[in-house]
Amino acid sequence: MIKNSQKTDDKQNNKLPGVNRNRKNSEPLNYAYVPSSFKGGLRSLTKSFLFISQNRNTSFAAESCIEVLRIANILNCNALYTWSHQVADNRNFDFTECDPNQTIVLAGGIFDPWLPSNPTCGKIRTPLRTAARVCVIGSAIFVPLCAGILKTQRAAVHPHFRAAVKERGYINDFYDGTVCHQPLLSSAVSPLAAVEMIIELIGAQDGTFIETAIKDQLGLVSDLSMTRSREYWHFKHMGQGNTVVSQALDIMLENLEDTLSIGQISRSMEVSTRRVERNFREKINLSPLQVYRSLQLEKVEKLLSQTDLPISEISIACGFYNTALLTKWYKRKFGVQPSLARRFHYIGKSAA
Repeated sequence: MIKNSQKTDDKQNNKLPGVNRNRKNSEPLNYAYVPSSFKGGLRSLTKSFLFISQNRNTSFAAESCIEVLRIANILNCNALYTWSHQVADNRNFDFTECDPNQTIVLAGGIFDPWLPSNPTCGKIRTPLRTAARVCVIGSAIFVPLCAGILKTQRAAVHPHFRAAVKERGYINDFYDGTVCHQPLLSSAVSPLAAVEMIIELIGAQDGTFIETAIKDQLGLVSDLSMTRSREYWHFKHMGQGNTVVSQALDIMLENLEDTLSIGQISRSMEVSTRRVERNFREKINLSPLQVYRSLQLEKVEKLLSQTDLPISEISIACGFYNTALLTKWYKRKFGVQPSLARRFHYIGKSAA
């Protein structure tokens, strides 16, 4: 029996700014972008996920993975990934309504084996067999084993559970790493490793650029001083490796406070202003100035929500020479005045 159910569907995903609501949730995988760690595997990948947590104590594992999917949607500016989340009561749960095109993610912990009851095993056997992909986290490795399936696929299993897993009929060798991907099964030894597992699944579908951008946003990079903003990654993704766009974006990001003219940016790149403008129009469908302003307004939003700086100082820090100019562009982008946005951050929209 499911104790608690939390669902995030298309309606919630469609609240994302810039989301393309007409784009399909499942697209064919371009294997040219599959990372080397997936060679020979990943026969079936989907963008629809069903998360089942062992209990409330392990639900944070699913929520962490969902946050990765949420970031992927933001970076893609499309609600590509959808999900639902259910919290079970260890032994009795049911996901018989799982769509065969979904990926089932069983989120367990690292202490207590997840041993479903016999009636539950009977109910979940077919959904586990027909799901596009099954992902197991930590103690969730016991669920498919108890259901009598996936005993021969190699998996990453936490050392705490290896002896018991063998007793349950697992006949393959354990994978020595923290995350393992097989044609129908992905496994992570722990909730923390599960984040890496989901990031790699996204990277296999959307490319290594999005995978790198997600790691950057989550702080999973060696040099945090090089972390870039979400708008930056979004525009760079749209640029598709165009060197003019990439170089201009780097210059813009380094000069948010002292706004440069497009001519100054062009001269520093030793290219013509016309070429810069043409490349931005062709790749991003926006002018360089519009992109520059969007990066500046993103910084405004962060300073409004995360600091107590006066709006007049925020204006100067983000390249707007006066509050009136900032208010004009901020309201055009976000729909509210900066002063009202700050109130929302402090007391909530319902109270404002």
